[in-house]
Amino acid sequence: MMISQIFMNINFIVDGIFVAHAVGTDGLSAINIVLPSLLLTIVCATMFGTGGSALVAAQLGAGERLHARQNFSLLVAVVVLLSTGFAVLGLVFLRPLLYVLGADDALYPLCATYAVPLFISTPLTMAGLVLDIFLIAAGQPRLAMLSSFVAGLTNIFLDYIFLFVLDLGLVGAALATGIGYSVSAFVGFYYFGIRRRGTLRLVRPAWRLRAVRNAMGNGASEMVTQLSMGIFMIVMNNTMMRLAGSDGVAAASIVDYISQLLAAVYLGYAEGVAPLTSFNYGRRDSAALREILRRNLILIGGFSLTIAAVSLIIAAPITQIFVPADSHVYDLAVTGFRLYAIGFLFAGFSTYGSSFFTALGDGRTSALLSFCHTMLFLLGFLLLLPRFFGIHGVFMATPAADFLGASLTFLLLWRKRKKYDYL
Repeated sequence: MMISQIFMNINFIVDGIFVAHAVGTDGLSAINIVLPSLLLTIVCATMFGTGGSALVAAQLGAGERLHARQNFSLLVAVVVLLSTGFAVLGLVFLRPLLYVLGADDALYPLCATYAVPLFISTPLTMAGLVLDIFLIAAGQPRLAMLSSFVAGLTNIFLDYIFLFVLDLGLVGAALATGIGYSVSAFVGFYYFGIRRRGTLRLVRPAWRLRAVRNAMGNGASEMVTQLSMGIFMIVMNNTMMRLAGSDGVAAASIVDYISQLLAAVYLGYAEGVAPLTSFNYGRRDSAALREILRRNLILIGGFSLTIAAVSLIIAAPITQIFVPADSHVYDLAVTGFRLYAIGFLFAGFSTYGSSFFTALGDGRTSALLSFCHTMLFLLGFLLLLPRFFGIHGVFMATPAADFLGASLTFLLLWRKRKKYDYL
């Protein structure tokens, strides 16, 4: 899963590079403004995917195959239906939505051009996201990685064709993203619905409100994280527009592209080991849980030191791939990313802690951790620090929040140790 996450974020970077060269920095600004509008559907898919996979993996570990299959099928159907509804609402209320997200009269046409094809493709892309998560629960991490790999290559190929050969601008970028990431949906539907040889497969869903509620509760932390990041992006875009105009939004988008690639190591690793935690918890194997937690914390500590060092080294050269070194956007992005990089020393622990409690079925603790880290710490610092440090304060908000988030993670791990017997 970690490799899939890294590859997906490499694709996002390639998208950004292509758009920066084919459309310009205003294109980057438009994409960064539009993305929060899609996070509601991503919230839905991630919540049901991570929360549901923990539920299904525990049922498989307990030998309840029929219930696991029925609940899996139900949750996939719920994601497709909800994402379709969200997409329709986004298209109907497109203009007011984009202005709330930070667009002005100059950027609105570009934002709308990018948003419409992306909304249309939302049901398939969200189905692909949730099915990739369930592939891991079904014991097929390699297939999940291959699915992401093929989807990403398709996206990159179509990006080049649509942007540089057909000159379709942001319409082409959105079409490439929608078509590319629909590949994961087709792979998932083939494996679970047509091939049907694995333990987990699509069957006629049995409506169980309890399963839906359990998945929502168990995946609440991921929902809070994604939703909070959407709110964070909206506040950040509006703050940057006020402090530095579209150049500030473009610089923030470049920092986000690079940082998400590095943060994918944490997220992918946490999601990848979560089913193992759920399975052993379902078997009540306390010794295995203790070993899993110990090794993972050590590995994340190593990742943190490495990623923080790498991020400082690559800040300038990778930014120059997006924009010229003598531009205002370049100066803002390089300075901002070096401030942002401090947070990599701490971010992995809160990411893993949230995933760990979700895997144990403790959605409440996981949601508390995510809420405090993103809604309380991150948004709080974003509203506070720019008042004292200007644009630099926008980039300082994340490392400050990551430090407090990591501290809270270790506190919660210590307080819950007897309940789950992992220490």
